[in-house]
Amino acid sequence: MRIRHLLSRVFFLATLSALMMPSVIKAAEIELLDGIEPGQKLFLIRGPIKTGDDSRFYELAKQADRAIVFLESPGGSVDAGLSIGSEIAIKGFTTLVADGDGCHSICAVIWVSGTRRYMSPNANISVHAAYRLTANADGAADAAESGVANANIGAYLNELGLSRIAIEYFTVARPDEPLLPITPEIAQALDIDVYLQDGERVIAPSERPTPRRITRQVSEYLGMSTNCSDLFGVDPQFWKTQAKIALEQGHALFGGEAFGPLLSEYSYGLKTALQRDGFVRWCIAAEANLRRDGLPTGISGPSFDCARAGSSTEFAVCDSEELWVLDNTMANLYFFYKRNHNTGRRAEFIDSQRAWLQRSDACGASLDCLTERYSSRLFDFGL
Repeated sequence: MRIRHLLSRVFFLATLSALMMPSVIKAAEIELLDGIEPGQKLFLIRGPIKTGDDSRFYELAKQADRAIVFLESPGGSVDAGLSIGSEIAIKGFTTLVADGDGCHSICAVIWVSGTRRYMSPNANISVHAAYRLTANADGAADAAESGVANANIGAYLNELGLSRIAIEYFTVARPDEPLLPITPEIAQALDIDVYLQDGERVIAPSERPTPRRITRQVSEYLGMSTNCSDLFGVDPQFWKTQAKIALEQGHALFGGEAFGPLLSEYSYGLKTALQRDGFVRWCIAAEANLRRDGLPTGISGPSFDCARAGSSTEFAVCDSEELWVLDNTMANLYFFYKRNHNTGRRAEFIDSQRAWLQRSDACGASLDCLTERYSSRLFDFGL
């Protein structure tokens, strides 16, 4: 089912709920509703977040494996909000803020906890530093920043993987200052991936890349040019050119100063990942990341001519871009090991490859089976 159909139900239910609710809301209203498809749920969270709302959300979340959480709240308790956000992140729920009264303060932290974050182009989302109210002698209350609460929010956002500039943005505005807005453009500049629900169209993060996403793409292209050419049979200059194009587009969007620190960070991360995973596993993962972003990777088919495919297995490989990568990897590794084994070991190696081909052919057109067969062969190679 397309996401817009489910979101249209959220908009309808949120509007209906607003018409039925009293004008003064003293605590968050948390409702769990059925989605359109079996197993799908819809959460509506409206009104101020208070202590105890997290317990209610936790109990309701036990009934949902997949859910969209619609948010409309002025904020409220930091502890309860962080608890709700944590449950959303753990369960892998989607979050949504549509047009309306908006999502502010700790509500914005809950929103950013979604595995997928949706917002409408005019969604009203804003943030400020956490504060506590202290009573004066005359009975009035003053708002003062809470260092502990802001530290907890910062640590939580770091665990979610938000960038340093995003964490600072969430906690910099003092209680006596205006809240800082999070528009689609600001989210993009803060390295927050957002799905933009624009009428019937959903604009994915890959269509609105953040500086961090662009830097990751550049790093992966450059890493592939150095480490993956022989593995995939692609001219390394192709990947260097793609890296240059991606970086130029990033400079045009955000300016060059946004990428200096990020490139250093990703360069170090690349070295660490290569040491941890090995170049074969890293190359396969990097290609998959770029392909999911809709970017060219230079791999246009499997290692064999699909015009000559004759079995259901070969047709399945020809139809799957993911299997193209694994098949090219397998073919190039096979010829490398065949060339570099002595005569006795070469015959043994060829026999093992023939046995693997027979096991793969037994998969027929099952993509899951074929993926497992390719992965197990990589394991046989010690990779």
